[in-house]
Amino acid sequence: MEKLLLVTFPVDLGNATYETRFINLFKESPDIDLKLFRFAPNQVKGHPKSIFTIAYLLIFMERLKISIKLWKEIHQASREGRKVLFHGVSTALFGYFGTGSNKSYIVTEWTRKLYEPIWKSSGSPIWLTWIHKKILSSQISVLGLTDNVIKQMARDYNVPSSKLKKVKLPFCYDLNLFSPSQEREDKETRILFVGGDFQRKGGDILLDWFKTNYQPGLKITMVTNHPVEDYPGISIEKNIQYGQPEHAKLFRNQDIFVLPTNCDSYPSVLGEAACAGLAILTTKNALGASEVINNGENGYICNSQTELLEKLTTLVKDKALISNMKQNSRQLMEKEFAYERVLSDYIQYIFD
Repeated sequence: MEKLLLVTFPVDLGNATYETRFINLFKESPDIDLKLFRFAPNQVKGHPKSIFTIAYLLIFMERLKISIKLWKEIHQASREGRKVLFHGVSTALFGYFGTGSNKSYIVTEWTRKLYEPIWKSSGSPIWLTWIHKKILSSQISVLGLTDNVIKQMARDYNVPSSKLKKVKLPFCYDLNLFSPSQEREDKETRILFVGGDFQRKGGDILLDWFKTNYQPGLKITMVTNHPVEDYPGISIEKNIQYGQPEHAKLFRNQDIFVLPTNCDSYPSVLGEAACAGLAILTTKNALGASEVINNGENGYICNSQTELLEKLTTLVKDKALISNMKQNSRQLMEKEFAYERVLSDYIQYIFD
């Protein structure tokens, strides 16, 4: 049996969802003995913007304490013959004094410099880029979840191509959780939006589009805690937890998932929508969208929010195309994200 220590950083909702995916992937295998170390599992509200504050110092001191616990866990893992897999560069940085060079692995969909083409500015100061470059290059392998992040790590962090490996985000659990709906005989077209960060995800422009284009039979469900005023055809769902029955139920009997995002690395909700058999529209600023969307086959990856709204205006009028895209979404996920296929890549790169 292969032994693995998985180090996660569930500091926000996105990271917690990724953590769940990786746990489900490894714990379901009878050939892997999994141990988990959750680094900073409590969400930080109002994270200080500057490092030169008392609040930031307190967070740093707390994480230093957790780092010491992590180093002890890594040393124990070494005695047990476990491989160490970090989710994200930050966990590998905090754990470096426990692993050293060429003794661990990173899996990631994001780095500090990934959004530079979108932001038109650096999200990483020179000193932090230098540190992350050393951490990435000190791994046995770096497993990238998207083509974008692999290219970016090679370009901006000079990670050797021999260390970079492409793997898939595990959507195996979602294939069981989200079941496609039966063909409906009603004349409704149902749109789904999910986004806590309402404006960054483009919820505001989608809402404006819906109000302008509303007609009987067109409905939208918005999963968000952002305040939305009452309007015909709009349903609001709040406090939905990933993996719960009501979460899966939301995706059932929908037609089109729309995410007009301004900036995202790899929104896993796109894969959830594909598993549920929905047509999907998003923007190129969802940098991992091409992993689950074949442009024109099961949805559209649009160059701008304006283009997305134009595609949506056309698509809602074409029930046959929607039906075809829905079927293609589910078929794509069953083919490309089957459990055995995804797991085999991780086993190959980590244990072989």
